[in-house]
Amino acid sequence: MATLADIPPPAGTLGFAGVLPFVAGTVGFWALPQPNWAWLALEAQVFYGCVILSFLGAVHWGAVLAEGSEAVAEAWPRLGWSVTPALVGWMAALMNPAPALVTLMVGLGAAFVIDRRTVTMGGFPEWYGVLRRWLTAIALLSLGVSLIRLV
Repeated sequence: MATLADIPPPAGTLGFAGVLPFVAGTVGFWALPQPNWAWLALEAQVFYGCVILSFLGAVHWGAVLAEGSEAVAEAWPRLGWSVTPALVGWMAALMNPAPALVTLMVGLGAAFVIDRRTVTMGGFPEWYGVLRRWLTAIALLSLGVSLIRLV
């Protein structure tokens, strides 16, 4: 069973740096005094979530490509999944803030489940599952706290 200590430093450093915009969006949405700035922080958080969803799908696309041309020819399910997060993010970008946050949370949760399954099946290293668990938890917590302010 992998632990945080097993995560390669570049992946861990960049991964945890990558959740800072989620946290900053939440802090900005709650703390900025002028409503326009607070809404800008929320919109930035939503749009960043859309980008991250696209990235999470692309990880699967890249993994298939790394396996070679033969693997690509047989990879319809994996490649199909790889574009799904980008489509979910695109839909979230077109929504009002509350449903966008919920959509992003569902999308990030689904991406985590798929990634964990891929780790379990040996498609990704075990440390990736540990990293994804932490990053997903921070992102979901940040989005959830922003959602609380909206309702």
